Amino acid sequence: MSTPARAAELSTRAGQTVDIVGRLRERLEKGKDAERRLVECILSDPQFAAHAPIAEIAERAAVSEPTITRLARALGFSGTRDMRFHLAQALAIGGAYLREPPPSPDEGSLTNNPIAAVATGAHDALDLMTFGLVESDIKAIARRVADAPQILVCGTGGGSSMAAVELQNRLFRLGLKVTAQTDPQLQRMNASVLVDPDVIIGFSISGQARSVLDALLIARQYGAHAVAVTAPDTPLAASTDTMLPLTFREDGNLYKPSSVRYALLAAVDILSMATAHAVGPGAIEHLRRVRQSLASQDIRNPKLPIGD
Repeated sequence: MSTPARAAELSTRAGQTVDIVGRLRERLEKGKDAERRLVECILSDPQFAAHAPIAEIAERAAVSEPTITRLARALGFSGTRDMRFHLAQALAIGGAYLREPPPSPDEGSLTNNPIAAVATGAHDALDLMTFGLVESDIKAIARRVADAPQILVCGTGGGSSMAAVELQNRLFRLGLKVTAQTDPQLQRMNASVLVDPDVIIGFSISGQARSVLDALLIARQYGAHAVAVTAPDTPLAASTDTMLPLTFREDGNLYKPSSVRYALLAAVDILSMATAHAVGPGAIEHLRRVRQSLASQDIRNPKLPIGD
C-alpha cells in the first residue's frame, strides 16, 4: 500500500478526519491519465462527486466505474461509498474553501479594505458581546474570582488560548493566584487539585473544546466553581456553574481573521475590571509594585499602560 493510502487508512482507524481533498490533489500530480481525469472531475465539482450515481461520475470523467473503485482504494478507503462519505464530510467542514472565490471587489470596497474590514468587524463583535452580557451578573462572578484562593484559566486553540493567557496577565497584577493552561493534559491535571472555593474559568469559542470541558467537569467534581466564556447552547455552556455568553457572527470574509477575538478580549477586560473593583483598594498597591518593577527598564511614563 502506498504511503498516502496507508496514512489515510491509519487516520480513519484512529477516528480522525481524513483530508480527502489534500489526498486527491496529491493523486492529481502522480496518477495516470484516467485517474487524473477522474480526480479533476471530483475536484471541479465535489458536490456532484459526493452525491451523484457512480455511473454519472464515470461518464462525466470519461473513465470506467472500476477506475473510481481503484482511486478510492488508492486513497486508503474501503470503497467508493467510504470515499464519497469523506468527500461529503469535507464539503460540510470546509465547503466554503473549495468553491471559487468571488470576483475581487473594488479597492475601495469594505471587504477589500483591510483597515475598514477589520475595524468594522471589531465594532460589530464588541456590540454583539455587549448586548449578550446585559443579563449576566458580572459583579457576582468578579466577587467569586476575587475571593478565590486559586484561579485556573483554560483555553485551547488560537483565540481561546490567547484569552486564557491574557486573563492570567490581567489577574495576577491584582495580587490573585492565577494560572493559565493551554495544554490539554495540564488543564485536566491542574483542575484535579482545585477545591471549594477555587474558581476555574474556561474559554471556548465553539463550546466544544474537549479538554476545557473535561477540566471544568473535573474541577466541579471537587467543589470548585466553574465559569465558562462560550457560545450559548453548547456542551460547555451546559456543563458550567456560571456562563458569560460569547455572542458573535462571522461575516464570511475568508481573507480576514475572525472578529470573535475582539469579543474574547472584551470578555477578558470586562471580567478583569469587575474583579479589580471587587478586590478594592488593595489591588492598587499590587499595580503600583508592577509599575515600579518596570522602572529598571526606563519605562517611567505614567501615561503608558502597565507592561509593553
